[in-house]
Amino acid sequence: MWAFAQHAAGRDPGGGGVSTPPLIDPPPGEAAGETLDYRLDQQIGFLLRRAHQYACEVFQSKIGDRNLTPQQFSVLVTLLEQRELAQTKLGAVVAMDPATVLGVVQRLAQRGLVAVRTDPADGRRRLVQLTHDGHELARELVAVGPDISSETLHGLSAAERRDLLRLLDRLGQKG
Repeated sequence: MWAFAQHAAGRDPGGGGVSTPPLIDPPPGEAAGETLDYRLDQQIGFLLRRAHQYACEVFQSKIGDRNLTPQQFSVLVTLLEQRELAQTKLGAVVAMDPATVLGVVQRLAQRGLVAVRTDPADGRRRLVQLTHDGHELARELVAVGPDISSETLHGLSAAERRDLLRLLDRLGQKG
């Protein structure tokens, strides 16, 4: 009984370090849940996350079994266009922080899709470029890219697509 009372009070009687806070019961006569002026389904972050989730589903269905993330896709396609970039510049171009781009580049290098070398002019800089296999894969991805965008934006008129892309670009530029 003591263990149950301790658990109900939010304490962990077993000493395992996991504690569950007590539940809040509604006062007598009131329904559970509150009416809020705030609606999650009307918030930009929630809507962007939901749209991103859908875009990722479309992305995965279109690239098939290539075992790539959208971030890896971005790096490969950017390197196809730019040939070779400093890792920091690559991160800026694909909108990734330094730690994220480092991890993406490392995973692509482990798969033999990119090569990394030290810049001979500046030993602190890492230069990233596609390998032969990475180049071939990036060319395949470029061919699939328009289908990914088209399916993701399916159901929007041409004007709505332009407006959405323009507004998202503006938001991505931080206002």
